[in-house]
Amino acid sequence: MKFNLSLLGCLLFVYFQLSAQTQMANFYFEKGKEAYNGKFYQEAIDQLEKALEKDAQHADALCYLGYAYYDTQEYNKVVEVYTLLQEASPDYWPWYIYLRANAKSALEQFESAASDYELFLSKYSKTADRIHFHHQAAYKMEYAKKASDLRLKASEMKSPQNLSKDVNTISDDMMPQINPTGDRLYFTSSRKGGLDNKDEEEENDWGEDLYYIEKTINGWSQATLLPEPINTYNNDGTSTFSADGQQMIYVKCGEKGGMGSCDLWMASLEGTNWTSPENMGDVVNSKSWDSQPSLSSDGNTLIFVSDREGSYCGSMDLYISRKNKFGQWSVPANLSELNTPFGEKSPYIAPDGKTLYFASEGHPGFGDYDIFMSVFENGKWSEPVNLGAPLNSSGQDTYFSISASGEGAYFASNRSGLGGLDLFSIDIPEKLRPKPSVVVRGVVKDAKSNQNMEAWVLVEDLNTAELIATAKSNSQSGEYLVVLPSGRNYSVSANKEGYFFYSNKFEVPTTSKYQEIEKNIALKPIEKGARVVLNNIFFETGKATLTQESYIELAKAVSLINANPRMVIEIGGHTDNVGSDEANMQLSHERAKSVRNYLVKAGIGSERLEAKGYGETQPVADNETEEGRQANRRTEFIILAN
Repeated sequence: MKFNLSLLGCLLFVYFQLSAQTQMANFYFEKGKEAYNGKFYQEAIDQLEKALEKDAQHADALCYLGYAYYDTQEYNKVVEVYTLLQEASPDYWPWYIYLRANAKSALEQFESAASDYELFLSKYSKTADRIHFHHQAAYKMEYAKKASDLRLKASEMKSPQNLSKDVNTISDDMMPQINPTGDRLYFTSSRKGGLDNKDEEEENDWGEDLYYIEKTINGWSQATLLPEPINTYNNDGTSTFSADGQQMIYVKCGEKGGMGSCDLWMASLEGTNWTSPENMGDVVNSKSWDSQPSLSSDGNTLIFVSDREGSYCGSMDLYISRKNKFGQWSVPANLSELNTPFGEKSPYIAPDGKTLYFASEGHPGFGDYDIFMSVFENGKWSEPVNLGAPLNSSGQDTYFSISASGEGAYFASNRSGLGGLDLFSIDIPEKLRPKPSVVVRGVVKDAKSNQNMEAWVLVEDLNTAELIATAKSNSQSGEYLVVLPSGRNYSVSANKEGYFFYSNKFEVPTTSKYQEIEKNIALKPIEKGARVVLNNIFFETGKATLTQESYIELAKAVSLINANPRMVIEIGGHTDNVGSDEANMQLSHERAKSVRNYLVKAGIGSERLEAKGYGETQPVADNETEEGRQANRRTEFIILAN
């Protein structure tokens, strides 16, 4: 009997000891859970490990410890902890299996990750509210099966370079936008020193603002904060610019007059000052989150990110909107060819207007978000191509941007750096670059006063009359810039009310590499005696028959004369010195008459037009060279009255 009483006492002692251990385990678990929910991850890890010292099989403590390691990207520990959870409690809620699979993918343990996704799918009941997660797990299982092959491909890239502490900070520095010529970089930063107030929940977040840096002989300049009204005391960032830098579309969050939490807004540069931004309206924006815009170099295509109704599984999707000939944006369409059940973000339309770079966590990659490339050809987007390592990593790699030359590329990543997201530069192989482009830039001046001036600059396909690009020169500097694809003959023109239009032509062969062409423009005021060469009037060789390429120029002439109803013009025909004087005189007169006849048929009164041939008598260049002879073969307008 004494023995039995002793045994009972021992059992009671053990029971109460175990009960105390369990209570302490629960105590530390609750403290760890509270710390985790408050995003104090290290404190959560400390408390949860104490809970497991008291009860090594405490399933909830193991679950939350895995959460904390997952959020701090300690993926090896995630796998270790969740393997212990599986052994301790095989029937535990299976979400941990999904997170373990994600951790294995990040560690490039793809075969094991695929097995975990399959296990998760077998244990996670497919109810109506869980179909989304089933879809995600199935997609990631296929992702893991394909991803190992990606790693076997040799890379031609050198390692990316952090833009250093001269640019990056301990805060997030992200969303780089390089200009076509590669000498100015806009970006978004949550660094101290902006207009926003510090986020009390995030140690290094002082709100998002827009900055820019400029390339100098010694590297990049110090970051400059864009002034009000661009930056405000709300979050402002994620910018995109027209090729010439005169228009900006960017994101404002929590702004009065907004449609949703974040909207796309537009501003223009007038001289050196930005106009007050205007909301792009309810055609483009929605009641949801709209952000991360990218504008094509011709200003006619806009791709951005939204989680609006219609997005794939409610995630962030890419949307596209196009501008019509009246300057109106279309209702954005989901880029379903590229979107996945997971997040897609940070689109960037390259200067060629066809190559799209974007970040995705849904296409096979190296972990988290990777950067991909797709090309729009034959009316559809190509299969996305992962840009590969070392550009992409197991971390978050986003916000790709590249200059028109294709040589300077920039992106943001949370790999080892100065802060959360840092800006990096990288050179990428030619096969991953956009198609060759040409930058045409120059200054528009008043030909009489030599003052810089604002004017519209148009670039058209000389053969098809298709409008390729439109730009407005800066009212203070007179500067303009357009980016054009190769493989075309172009007409470039400039016009402004009260001035004679300017025109010229140039050819960019398909095989051309990147190049920059300077075309300064002098516009002549419309006044009596003004003489202007119409550079894009062409005739068949040795004949007075106008070619099709002349019609763009002639249409501009019709518009100009109609806009000035008192204008009387002499149309002067000129030739080089090849052939006899008599033949050249006759040919020049017939060509002048051909132009006059075209204008009369277009509705211009014949009394306002005189045709005169000058033959070879008024050369403007040396007839000893082909270039000189070409310059002498010309059609001129002289204003006789206005």
